[in-house]
Amino acid sequence: MNPTDAAGALLEALLAEAQQWACDDAEDREQLDAIDRADTPHGKLALLQNSSLVPSHLASAIADALVALDPATYSPTPAPTTPGTSMADPELHRIRDASITVVDASPDDNTPSDVYEIQVFGVSVLIRRRAQWGPATDVPYIHIEDQRDEAGLLLVEVNNSGEHEHRTGAEETPA
Repeated sequence: MNPTDAAGALLEALLAEAQQWACDDAEDREQLDAIDRADTPHGKLALLQNSSLVPSHLASAIADALVALDPATYSPTPAPTTPGTSMADPELHRIRDASITVVDASPDDNTPSDVYEIQVFGVSVLIRRRAQWGPATDVPYIHIEDQRDEAGLLLVEVNNSGEHEHRTGAEETPA
């Protein structure tokens, strides 16, 4: 079996799994219908990854396998943008087990600044500039979120000021 056929079979297995996980409610039915209507295999995969129809770790693992087997079909193909132009959809870049999403500022939807989200090891880091914050303007804004389900410890350091401990998950306590 060639890689393209193997990738197609893997996507079909993921679609079948999504149908098994789906409930009879309207939201699940709408998600399945949107996936069926997607124009490209990459579009189907993106909708599956952003749905609640399959566990996120399963969708991520299969997405990584699909990109490895057939990158031409399953890799995101963002169009290059020039500075100052607006994008309807964010660019997604996968690097090893990490992803970086870039969304350009858009006056049309009041996006306040370019947004960069980095996801690695189950941790999401959102970076953007926040305009008109106090007397200064364009203050860097960083949001860190541990998206793992289990309890743990997140160590954060800012400007070499020493590590700050943040408990995460079920046992969250202020650090």
